[in-house]
Amino acid sequence: MAKAARKAGDPTTLFWSERGEISCASHAPYPGSDTWVWERWTAMTDNDRKAWTQQLGAPPKCETCR
Repeated sequence: MAKAARKAGDPTTLFWSERGEISCASHAPYPGSDTWVWERWTAMTDNDRKAWTQQLGAPPKCETCR
């Protein structure tokens, strides 16, 4: 999913790390890279987005784009 989103340049697909960093497909580390693996980056699910929005009152956004 990460590689396909990056290839398509999809800004709506968000990823986050174990440390809580959020990035779009363009700004997330390359899937399979050391950073991707060691920081445990994964795609945000719809449930993750809903929980984020409920807790913080705003939807998650790429930290680089905003």
